[in-house]
Amino acid sequence: KQSTSRDYLTYEDFIFFMLSEEDKANEFSVRYWFACVDVDGDDKLNNMEMRSFYAVQLHRMQCMGHEVVPFEDMLCQMMDMIKPANTEHLVVEDFLQTHCSQVSGALFDALFNVNKYVMFEQRDPFLERQKREDEFDTDWDRFACIDYNRLAMEEEQREEEALEVDWVTMDEEEEDGDEYNAMGLSGSSEAPF
Repeated sequence: KQSTSRDYLTYEDFIFFMLSEEDKANEFSVRYWFACVDVDGDDKLNNMEMRSFYAVQLHRMQCMGHEVVPFEDMLCQMMDMIKPANTEHLVVEDFLQTHCSQVSGALFDALFNVNKYVMFEQRDPFLERQKREDEFDTDWDRFACIDYNRLAMEEEQREEEALEVDWVTMDEEEEDGDEYNAMGLSGSSEAPF
């Protein structure tokens, strides 16, 4: 297989990234993010690899004024949720266990997306229960529906604003036309005198 290096994402790459970012619970996403963290390519995530990514998120947490969660605390919490076969490292199969489907993304959020990680840390148990019981099968389905509705509302608002501008313009034209007609200059077939 030929390796091609490029400095851009294709549309297909972007879609794959968006799917992986918004739904970290599916196997393709897990494998994608796992490969991103596995910088040495040994098919194992060790503390050093994870710590290097988390250091960037720690800095961002500090800059944003969020409570800083030390790496050791984050890792301990994730290991408790994932329950890996070997506590020295994580393998992709650890994330694909049935009990990990909804929490596997939390580790990748902690390493790559500080906003989602902070949301995970501050989650409301009642909202989490509602999320588990809603109509959506995946996080991607939920994201797509919410974003579609947001875009539809924005479009509707733009259309309403455009209509308001049209009405204002029409009202001004009618007022101008009334003055013009009052002087008997246009719009009437009868003579002004």
